[in-house]
Amino acid sequence: MNEFDLIIIGGGPSGITAATEAVRLGASVALVDENRHVAGNVFHHRSRGPITGPSDKIETRIGAQILKDFDQVKDRISVYLNTEVWNFIDKKTVSLYAKKNHGIEEKQITGKKLIIAEGAFERVVPFPGWTLPGVFSIGGLNAVVKGGVVPGKRFLVAGSGPLQFVVAHHLINAGAEIEAIADATSLTETVATAFRSLTSIGAQRLRWRFDYIQNIRKQKIPIYRARVITKASGINEVEKATIVRVDRSWRPIKGTEKVLPVDAIAYGFGLIPSTTLTRLCGCRHTYDAHLGYWRVEHNDQMETSIAGVFVAGDGRTIKGYAAAIEEGRVAATEAAVQLGYISRNEVEHSLEPARKKLKRFRRFGRIIDALSATRPGVLEILSDDTIVCRCEEVTLGKIASAVADGAIDVNDVKRRTRLGMGHCQGRICGQLINELIWKFTGDNRARALFTPRIPAKPVPFEALTG
Repeated sequence: MNEFDLIIIGGGPSGITAATEAVRLGASVALVDENRHVAGNVFHHRSRGPITGPSDKIETRIGAQILKDFDQVKDRISVYLNTEVWNFIDKKTVSLYAKKNHGIEEKQITGKKLIIAEGAFERVVPFPGWTLPGVFSIGGLNAVVKGGVVPGKRFLVAGSGPLQFVVAHHLINAGAEIEAIADATSLTETVATAFRSLTSIGAQRLRWRFDYIQNIRKQKIPIYRARVITKASGINEVEKATIVRVDRSWRPIKGTEKVLPVDAIAYGFGLIPSTTLTRLCGCRHTYDAHLGYWRVEHNDQMETSIAGVFVAGDGRTIKGYAAAIEEGRVAATEAAVQLGYISRNEVEHSLEPARKKLKRFRRFGRIIDALSATRPGVLEILSDDTIVCRCEEVTLGKIASAVADGAIDVNDVKRRTRLGMGHCQGRICGQLINELIWKFTGDNRARALFTPRIPAKPVPFEALTG
């Protein structure tokens, strides 16, 4: 069977919740995920790793429940794992390729409705030396550590937002030594954020988030506030890192540099919604200048600018797995209403608790997201020879030259430098380029998205030729 009522792309908390809800309401469902397992990185790794604190217990409990619900109905769901989407034929027909032991299997499936729950990826800002072995993104390192591997002995954790304290917590529990944590956000801003969060999720739910910091304090690990990493040094791998104090705009303050002896660095500035598939599908997007990323437009029912195409989870905005679960439920229910499996009057009352939760979670997510968002001064760390696009080895100097020669947006820079043409297709460097062009030109109108093209991600040639 290749025709379904509903196709769901993404098997994280939002996607499997949507699949469970839609099947229970009577819809035929296909669930597609590029991983070998469902549940996303949060719940999958939590099911494998040790339970070490209050937050881990909460993740374990919530993850176990949504997986239990999914297991009860999964025999009625067509699940495509280790399978990637590389094209939309007519917004509802999806081209897939699956990686099999014997090679590549290509197919098409069609759905009357579509939910895109592709999740998020990390926001990184390059710095001199960031391509040295031993430099990791915070999320990538966290997944590795939770999977039982510690790729280093002495770590610096740097960046902004709560993820740096999460990875530090897991490094401690894995027996790693942390030289220091460099948080770009000042202590005053952190405390203010905590107080604003109280009104969103309450003291009880906020408390366990500070358990991470308490664990760090017990180990007497230095936490340097209003600091960013400016350089990683070493011959063939990281041997030391330099951090510097910054002002409120994150501009480095000369004379405040501090060198730390480390062999591993974890850094990052929160998460950014992945918009690869929503752009390829043709959904309308809006740039959020406050948070510094593009987000897909949608209504209260999670329906995008394209009728019958929904979005859910961190691919919409960043607010965590609890909100993602509720968004998946809302999107699936609305799809079932439009398919005729349940009346709108029947669902309005049942969805009210989910909508109330979403209101709180989204408010909290926006507060935390703003804490992670980068500020203009951090770009002053980059030197002309700093590689911005790792895939194509495009430096800041080449980007500056392209802009000086007349490049006006990310697509123009891409054509002149090959930036964004590599394996990641601009997911890492694309957001940053908007800020760099604005820095070079002072023209806020220059912000744009890479023009979506097929395949959504690089695919084996076999998938194209059959």
